[in-house]
Amino acid sequence: MAGQIDLAVRRRTALREYGILDTPTEAEFDDIVKVASETCGMPVSLISLLDDDRQWFKAETGFGRSETPLSESICAYTAQQGEVFEIEDLTKDPRTADNPLVTGGPQVRFYAGVPLETADGVALGALCVLDTKPNRLTPAQAFVLRTLAHQVITNLELRKALRNRRESDRRNQAILESAVDYAIIAMDLTGLVTSWSPGAERILGWTEEEMRGRHAHVFFTEEDTKAGIPEREMGAALMHGRGTDERWHLRQDGTTFWANGEMMPLLDEDGRPEGFIKILRDRTEQCLAAERQRADAEFMRGVLASSADCIKVLDLDARLTFMSEGGMKVMEVSDFNAIKGCPWPDFWVGDGNAQAKAAVRSALAGGIGHFQGMAETFKGTPRWWDVQVTPILGPDGRPEKLLSVSRDITAQKESESRLAISEDRWRGLFTGMQEGFLSAELIRDRAGAAVDFRLLEVNPAFAGLTGLPAESAGMTMRDLIPNIAQSLIDTYARVIDTGRPETFEIHVPELLRTFEVRARRHRDQQFTALFLEISGRKQAEARREAMTELGERLRDVRDKAEIGGVAADILGRILGLSHAGYGVVDAGRETILVERGWTAPGLAPIDGPHQFRDYGSYIEDLKAGETVIIADVAGDPRTSRDAAALTAIDARALLNVPVMEQGRFVGLIYAVKATPHAWTAEEKAFVRNVADRTRAAIARVEAEDRQRTLNHELSHRMKNMLAMVQSIATQTMRNAGDMETAKNVLANRLIALSKSHDLLLGGSLDSTSMQALVENALDLHTDRIGRFAIYGAELSVGARAAMSLSLILHELATNAAKYGSLSTHDGHVSIRWEVLDDATVRLRWSESGGPEVTPPSRTGFGTRLIGRGLAGNFGGAVTLDYPVTGVVCTIVASVDGLKAEDAPAAVA
Repeated sequence: MAGQIDLAVRRRTALREYGILDTPTEAEFDDIVKVASETCGMPVSLISLLDDDRQWFKAETGFGRSETPLSESICAYTAQQGEVFEIEDLTKDPRTADNPLVTGGPQVRFYAGVPLETADGVALGALCVLDTKPNRLTPAQAFVLRTLAHQVITNLELRKALRNRRESDRRNQAILESAVDYAIIAMDLTGLVTSWSPGAERILGWTEEEMRGRHAHVFFTEEDTKAGIPEREMGAALMHGRGTDERWHLRQDGTTFWANGEMMPLLDEDGRPEGFIKILRDRTEQCLAAERQRADAEFMRGVLASSADCIKVLDLDARLTFMSEGGMKVMEVSDFNAIKGCPWPDFWVGDGNAQAKAAVRSALAGGIGHFQGMAETFKGTPRWWDVQVTPILGPDGRPEKLLSVSRDITAQKESESRLAISEDRWRGLFTGMQEGFLSAELIRDRAGAAVDFRLLEVNPAFAGLTGLPAESAGMTMRDLIPNIAQSLIDTYARVIDTGRPETFEIHVPELLRTFEVRARRHRDQQFTALFLEISGRKQAEARREAMTELGERLRDVRDKAEIGGVAADILGRILGLSHAGYGVVDAGRETILVERGWTAPGLAPIDGPHQFRDYGSYIEDLKAGETVIIADVAGDPRTSRDAAALTAIDARALLNVPVMEQGRFVGLIYAVKATPHAWTAEEKAFVRNVADRTRAAIARVEAEDRQRTLNHELSHRMKNMLAMVQSIATQTMRNAGDMETAKNVLANRLIALSKSHDLLLGGSLDSTSMQALVENALDLHTDRIGRFAIYGAELSVGARAAMSLSLILHELATNAAKYGSLSTHDGHVSIRWEVLDDATVRLRWSESGGPEVTPPSRTGFGTRLIGRGLAGNFGGAVTLDYPVTGVVCTIVASVDGLKAEDAPAAVA
């Protein structure tokens, strides 16, 4: 009983694999039952397949029904025999006498059938003939029935091979249709193009006809070709199995584009390299489709050619006595007499010879011998054969001859080999893609609304990008992510309903990733989707937009606290921080005051004063102008002891950018996260940019404040000066003896007043260092770090030269602010001095980064003042040059003249 159950399970499995049950009629099977009926001279012939509770007829003639209950099946007995099963009179056999087919209905009297047995020994059913009167098969009829039964199995195997091939092509087609943005280029071992996909034509511009036979150098840049990049890629592919590149490539029209490319070796059946495949972008639609069609046509021709059987009759010593005409053709035998009487097993060598002898022994014992092996034709052509040897029984029921049917399966074997290579090749592409790929089936409720989708296939890249298990195939998306957005499911449903591909973006907060998804309908309720991660691009866009927003919001802000608040708001939102802000620093007291910081929703603000050393020991790094970056305060030695204090204010990771002013630590831009975080280079650069913009805005406000103060003081001093002039004039006129004397005295006194005013504005008469003098003179124009580069030898400058140099530098800086490098944000000035020998000093003012310079058409008052008046006070010579890159002023003076301590005479 257990054996029968096992046989039924094996039969059911085999029938499902063949996919034959309940299929429409097919001519090749209908022809077989017609031949059987006509050859045996009987009105009914059936191809019966045994299902769980019925026998179903793939083909029938003269019966008029497509199936009967299994309990009425006579073929079920045939399936147990392994040879021709014949009942001359069904009414007299106890197994069939009560069968409804005998007692009623068609009233069948005679039955003969041959089991339909697979290569694995599973009897699927039988090929049978029926008569309404007692009858008996002749040996020739029995021979034909056996041959036709073998042909049924041959057709089933062929049908199965074709169905498997179509399924493989369907899967490959799904991959190709989804990877439409790839250019796939095949080359031989020398780099000559052998295949050029439509995606390559769309991306690169050349057609396949233009590129076939040309070298891959064509679409590499001239620099890469000279550097041997194509050859290096091919070498890497041969050595490591894959060569990758990310570089500029050339289109036909001469423009360039950036592409990620891979090159892999193509292997022949023996695993030897026979060429390369290069993938830039894959939109393979025409070239590969045509190639697949040609391959399919070749496969079909091979399968059809292999359907011709070589039918032979052997004597009991296994010697050839007969060969069919078709067999002679396929075996390339022109004269059968040349091989008649030859031992048939001797046509096989090695294992094939042993298998042939074993098949003969099985047939002689009354069974069926079956094997597959390779043997050469009469002309020496090697071919693969599927062979079945069965006994031809005599009147006494004992074998009197043997029937050998060999089916040429060479094309099938070669096709299987090509299919395996193709499958490995496409599977390598599928698993090696950097982009995620999924194939899925939409799930709808009873009302037809889309509620979920089931994953049919995913590649490793999809699992890696999404964090979903690699074994997700077969699971639904809501099984994996219960709270998946319904809008995503609706989008896939729209793609299926409209048949139009869609490209859209999705953000996965749990993964902190953004994907560009390209979805298209595959068939029925199935779709495919290609996932490209664009998180970096979206974050870069957000940072660029944030910098634009920062500039616009800071343009009209006049309050320094509000400036810090604007910067904090943008930092916090863009980087997903817990806290962000700008604070004013007292470096001496090591404190920071946060007036208006930004805090994430749900957290307590940290505005107010803070002591740096309450949160770690990194204050010294900040004082030195170094950015402090800590990924985890608990693991960094600078903060580990105070990690609890930082955690209490939701700071587990921090990025602090010091704001320096003339080497002094005056402010801090801070960004903190509530969880440990590895700060990226892009995030660091973004915070530094915000810090630069913030400090520039604050410097602008401070400069405006200083200007207002200066204007007030200038007004005050002007009033005082006018009052003094009035007083001097009154006194002079009152005490003068005559007009000429009054004029001379008044002139001398006004000159003295002017020099006193210079001293009042310029500072004391004491000597100072050249470094301090230059820095003080340009302090008003220092609106950002790096605006001036000031360096030179240690040098003392006397009072007279100090005032003149200050005024020269002031005049140069004023002109640069109006027309030169200080009129733009990126402009800067280099001031350098050097002692040429013991007696001469050269100071050079050099502008760059400003508008293009053209020499002035006339000399203004300030220029004349510099060249003739001020420089003369210390015996110096001034040269002004106007190169396009910026004004250059060179001052050459004696060391003694610069060190002179005498000052202008005071007002009498």
